[in-house]
Amino acid sequence: MKNFSKLLGLLVLAVTTLPAAAQGQQKGDAALASAYGVKCDGVADDTAAINHALSATAGRQLHFPAGTCLYAGGGVLQEGSVIVGAGRHATVIRATRSDATLFTTYGTGSGIRGFKFNAAVTQTGGSYVLLNGQESFVEDFYMDGDYNGILMTGSVTRIRHGRFQDGAPGAIRIRAEGGDNSQMIDDVLMGAQQPQVSYAGIRVRNSAALIISNTSVIQQGIGLLVDPYTHLGTPGVTDAGSVYSLWVHHCFFDNSGVNGIRIAPTGDGSVVRSRFDSVWAGSSAGDGVYIVNNGRGLVSGIHFTSPHLVLSGGSGITTGGAVSDLAIVGGELVQNAHGAWLNPGASGVRITDATIGAGAGGTGNTGAGVVISKGADYVMLSNNDMRGNGTALVNNNPGSNQIIKNNFGAPSVGAQ
Repeated sequence: MKNFSKLLGLLVLAVTTLPAAAQGQQKGDAALASAYGVKCDGVADDTAAINHALSATAGRQLHFPAGTCLYAGGGVLQEGSVIVGAGRHATVIRATRSDATLFTTYGTGSGIRGFKFNAAVTQTGGSYVLLNGQESFVEDFYMDGDYNGILMTGSVTRIRHGRFQDGAPGAIRIRAEGGDNSQMIDDVLMGAQQPQVSYAGIRVRNSAALIISNTSVIQQGIGLLVDPYTHLGTPGVTDAGSVYSLWVHHCFFDNSGVNGIRIAPTGDGSVVRSRFDSVWAGSSAGDGVYIVNNGRGLVSGIHFTSPHLVLSGGSGITTGGAVSDLAIVGGELVQNAHGAWLNPGASGVRITDATIGAGAGGTGNTGAGVVISKGADYVMLSNNDMRGNGTALVNNNPGSNQIIKNNFGAPSVGAQ
């Protein structure tokens, strides 16, 4: 017992006599960025201090104070490293270079939480955050002035609970690329830009098993751009490939300068097995949904369940090139120039149980409810309400394989 009491006394003495600097670096199991010289006063350049703190505290949480940190980038988060701000409107990381990558989550399980990102100079390249490590994440964030806010290349990476406001000219706010990744974008709001300057809200290129959920992309150039491509001759390129098993649900792609959703592969890029459930793609300057195959790959298995394709200057949905196994089940195609326009190359198209005309508080489509072009084959229209359009159906390929039946306002054609 005597020995135990003596040992306990020595331990207490050791802790209480630690140098003040060493004690100040601790916050439970976490570390304080201020102990490494990070000021966040909006005046000092915090670049060297932040990068030193990240290196010295690898594998732990590093807490930043409230304030504005002037930062030129180059920060790397190792395995288990998580940086934590005082809140997404309290701790600001302000980019002082126009084209730097600020933070790279390199290690497994590394992440970023509770920061606002903006820029002291107009952004022309780089990324605020590069999610590279497996299971890395960024959450509870706010981004403004970005050319590319977040680039996702790591497996099982997560973007959660964030907001984007105005982007830099030509911006793509989130880029998802890098192969078979099981990535997720959830609860993100991209606010309206006045004037409209961004190229796209979310771009998906080389990806598989990506989920986009509960997200609103408002007044960006293209709300969701899916444009895989073939890249030849440049080693290290991560964004070339195809897109498989994309699942988008409960999302708005609204008031876009071009299209709400645009699927446009080129080269050998393919888009296969993609689902869109309870998605709004409306109020676009062009088509709400534009699906065009400009390459040699496949565009197949694109399924919409209860979409709201409304109020666009073009069609609710338009196809181009070889597009197969396209389905729309339920939902509304209302108050567009046309409801659906199927161009040559569309095959295996099914539109069922939908309102294609007047409904959902809107008038009918100004032109046709559905246009079937010569060269569009294996088309099924059934159990739709097609009343209230300028013309219910324009069928320019009546000799092809068609089942058109049980539609209000449109004549039946084909197998009954």
